[in-house]
Amino acid sequence: MKKQGNNQYKNKILFISIAFVVVGILFNQFRNSLFIVRPDRLNIVFYGQNLTFYSLDLENRIHYRITLSPNIRMTVPGGYGEYRVGSLGKLISLEKNPKLLQKTFSAAFSNFTHIYFYPDTKLIYQKENDSKKPLPSFKQLVSDKSNASWFDRLYLFMLFFSQGRDINQNIATLVITDKENDQNWQREKFTNKYLGYWYSKSLRQERANVQIIYQKNYRTALLLSDVIEGNGIKIVDLTENLQQLNNSKCLVEYNSLKVIKTVDAIKNFLQCDKLQTKTNSVDIIIRLNSLEKDWEID
Repeated sequence: MKKQGNNQYKNKILFISIAFVVVGILFNQFRNSLFIVRPDRLNIVFYGQNLTFYSLDLENRIHYRITLSPNIRMTVPGGYGEYRVGSLGKLISLEKNPKLLQKTFSAAFSNFTHIYFYPDTKLIYQKENDSKKPLPSFKQLVSDKSNASWFDRLYLFMLFFSQGRDINQNIATLVITDKENDQNWQREKFTNKYLGYWYSKSLRQERANVQIIYQKNYRTALLLSDVIEGNGIKIVDLTENLQQLNNSKCLVEYNSLKVIKTVDAIKNFLQCDKLQTKTNSVDIIIRLNSLEKDWEID
């Protein structure tokens, strides 16, 4: 009897310990979810036969939507060159790197693409589905793979359900068809035409001046400059420094808490470390370091 009582006591302790761990995980997820960390503009991509990008203004309901054909070719950062949009799922499956989806569309649209959804399949999409839907399906929000937590999925379901009628401003794609009938995405023309559409009001208000320091790849630094500026953050200088450390993690240096929203937005998207220090004539310095290889373009 005594042994049985000890076993019951141990089981209770184990159950309580597991419950505490689960509650702690859920609390941490909720604390970092869209319910709490709520950007004024949220950029989301849903990958599939009909790839759709949404840029949602959570304050003023000025929403945009872009639908892309699977036959459009885009540059994939990281030295992968150009890929058809319909083949990206196969690529991220082979590389086991779903963040390639986030990087590709952040680069293509010059913004921070915060959240991505993609189906658990290696299918290569060849043509568009004729039955285009203006909003993501319940199945996509629930069962597709994503960097969104379950709290984020719930938030997005409520958001699309409540504001679906307002998500009706379509943005046309900018492509050029070459001699081989390939549709090539015109990133620079798109950036020039739609720069300002994705601005975050809170980041714009901080008016931070940013310098990017790279080692040797100017085109990569310029690409990241476009991605960062697309959110309303001002890039004032791109500086080459051959002494940068390609094996070290990228670093965001800043001189004042007055620009901390901008610092955290850059840090969280690019997955950099941050350091408060002297930054001379600018507010923020981004030392690309290993990021230069991660976002490399030909």
